[in-house]
Amino acid sequence: MKKLFLLIPVICLLSFKPAKSQLEQGRVLVSVTSTIGLGDFGTNLMNIGWTTQNVKYNGGGDGSTYSTYSINFLPRVGYFVIDNLVIGADLLANIKIRKSIDSDYKYTESTLAIGPFARYYFKTGKIYPFVEANAGFGIYREKWSNGSEGEDKEGLFIYGFGAGIAKPIGKNVMIDALVGYSSQTWKDEDNDRWIYGTIGLKAGITLLF
Repeated sequence: MKKLFLLIPVICLLSFKPAKSQLEQGRVLVSVTSTIGLGDFGTNLMNIGWTTQNVKYNGGGDGSTYSTYSINFLPRVGYFVIDNLVIGADLLANIKIRKSIDSDYKYTESTLAIGPFARYYFKTGKIYPFVEANAGFGIYREKWSNGSEGEDKEGLFIYGFGAGIAKPIGKNVMIDALVGYSSQTWKDEDNDRWIYGTIGLKAGITLLF
């Protein structure tokens, strides 16, 4: 009987499965991020907004009033192929609509792109520094109407890289911030290349499964 009591703790230890560490191979990462940048393009990702603009002409002419609506979405999903290294896919989708309240003018700009990303974490204690890189391919489209209608559609290439830190706030949740560079390139119908570069801060929340 005494031996049986001694075996009970051993059996419990053997049957106990330790919880996976947050950055262990085999885990799945899902996150949504937002971007604040020092540039004109790609700096308003992951937001929903509405803006009004009023133009007052010098000389007393009637002004023009415009309203702008924008919706942007930037989710990602990844898989830890080894401890600390996650590889996955980003989706970028946004639309911006600008309308004149005083005329028939309407302008729509939309972007849709998808591509791979890789992020490597360094476990140093209560925070995890990391580096990452990403790329994407998609479509950039412009449509406008002001008595007549027009449309441009171009292929889009995106890439970026940066470094940041992640802070666990639970067993399966982290918040993170990254400082990095992002570039977006497309060609118009005249074969002119439009290249936008953004240095910015990306912040988000990450779920681990």
